[in-house]
Amino acid sequence: LRHRVTSRRATAGTMGKKKASERAKVGLGSNSGGGHGLNDREFQAVADAGAELVEEAAAAAELVAGGAKTTNAQLQQRLTLLAELGARGDVDGFVRVFVPHDLTQEDTEYFAGELKEDATRWKQLVEELTLIADGSKVTKIVGDQVTKAEFRYFMPNQQLSIQREVVFTCENGDWRAEG
Repeated sequence: LRHRVTSRRATAGTMGKKKASERAKVGLGSNSGGGHGLNDREFQAVADAGAELVEEAAAAAELVAGGAKTTNAQLQQRLTLLAELGARGDVDGFVRVFVPHDLTQEDTEYFAGELKEDATRWKQLVEELTLIADGSKVTKIVGDQVTKAEFRYFMPNQQLSIQREVVFTCENGDWRAEG
């Protein structure tokens, strides 16, 4: 599972104890373009924050529209099966139909063992797969949904807005997570 962190930075109340007139003097110097405005580092920070807000707003707009659910019936059946196996606590059954085709039996058993030992990781994985199966919190699906589908969504139950991506690929009609 790949993930990208996008967090909304709170600025209210974090400006410090300087008066507004003192804060206005920040940015003077050789990097600030003649003594006016932001220096290069400050300008980049503002640009990055703005880009994050635009990305979050776009994702939120898609969620308001109802999210995204796969249009491929076989893929939806696999996602529903994974959610059901997760709800029943069937780690072995879940892992058997989740892992990539090219994962060795030894690696598959190791992964299942890790999930059994780490209840938090197991719970999070089940929550995320359930969220994908439901589709209401999926912000976007990239790919043809015939051979590949990348689901983008925000992690559930997190204070930060952490956008995750899970890719499924189809081999001989069998959908699995990409390794």
